[in-house]
Amino acid sequence: MNINKILPKLRDDLSFREYTENGERFAIIIDIKGYAGQPVSLPVSILTLFNLIDGKKTAEEFIAEVKQIIGEEADYVIEHFINLIEFLDYYGYLDSDNFSEIKTDIDSYLSSPVRKPVCTENSYPADKDALAKYLDSIFSSVEADNIPGTANSIIVPHIDFRIGSKAHRCYAAGYHSIRNTNADLFVILGTSHQGNSDYFMLTKKDFETPLGCAETDRDIIDMLASGLSYDLTIDDMAHRHEHSIEFQVVLLQHYFRNRSFRILPVLVGSFHNFIHDKTMPGSDGRLSEFISKLKGIIAEMGRKAVFIASADMAHIGRKFNDKFDAEIKFESLRTEDSELLNSLQYCRPEEFFSAVSNVKDKNKICGLSPAYSLLKITNPAKGEILGYDIWNEKETKSAVSFASLAFYD
Repeated sequence: MNINKILPKLRDDLSFREYTENGERFAIIIDIKGYAGQPVSLPVSILTLFNLIDGKKTAEEFIAEVKQIIGEEADYVIEHFINLIEFLDYYGYLDSDNFSEIKTDIDSYLSSPVRKPVCTENSYPADKDALAKYLDSIFSSVEADNIPGTANSIIVPHIDFRIGSKAHRCYAAGYHSIRNTNADLFVILGTSHQGNSDYFMLTKKDFETPLGCAETDRDIIDMLASGLSYDLTIDDMAHRHEHSIEFQVVLLQHYFRNRSFRILPVLVGSFHNFIHDKTMPGSDGRLSEFISKLKGIIAEMGRKAVFIASADMAHIGRKFNDKFDAEIKFESLRTEDSELLNSLQYCRPEEFFSAVSNVKDKNKICGLSPAYSLLKITNPAKGEILGYDIWNEKETKSAVSFASLAFYD
């Protein structure tokens, strides 16, 4: 860091919540306006050093003052604190030029009625014609005639298209199972990797892709907002960089390109509090009320709906903080995944959740909450496993399993 550079101070609009752990005081820094994303926890002893920074002091002046206060340990503390300043500035916690850019960017996004795609050029082509050809290759990887086309809900992966044929076959099988639907609404229950502000997080923004703009059914959202006994959570920021719904929108736009439909994009947050408390999500009043109201509103409005859970399965190996190489667990993983898939296939959401909860989600099933929610909302009579596979990322000694299932009345 340039020692002649002015050090930015903490923003004035942040809030703090203190707690004690193992006898040490910590403070959680919370940006209630959402510009900085997830909260950050720091020792109070470190956080108090920000009292020395007023936004006018240079790094050199700050270092001299800290040395005068702390003495011998100053060099070690200063090194780590300067790194902390750079970290907090990067994420938008400091009153700096970087924060001004973050704020301008986020304000522009929040004021727009459209959510722009974030996966183009990475997971799929940005060019409309190239994308159409690419999606044709995905859907042709499985013969549609071999799959009944009358499903009213499906579970499909959100794993990256780029891993190739393993993923393509699962996606294709799932979408072929709804090919005969007359749906004018697709309710997409996406895994939320970016934020967990509630069990169900919605957005009123339309979803833009190279194939056009998928219109979000704001009428349903408005009815939900007025019908629930609590405030409906609209979390545009959770949706902004999330791929789990975007992938399904692109697939829907191409597969049903000759029809008009709306989407209802719902990110489903973590259910890990239920695992910790050893309870069932369905016993939660807030969660069950949302499910009941959503079903009732769709029926009341006469929408013909298909539900899609965008859900992968296990995440194991070094990349996911396991102390083992993924490959050595493949045999046991297939057995454990088979147990989960059977619970889903036979439409037993509580059995599915219990199987994950009983082992404290050791395989990190990232589609746990949307898959459970789909079964609770649709209450299907029967299901069918259409595909299952494991992506072995050998370079990181890690793996992700995924599947597709179809459900019928």
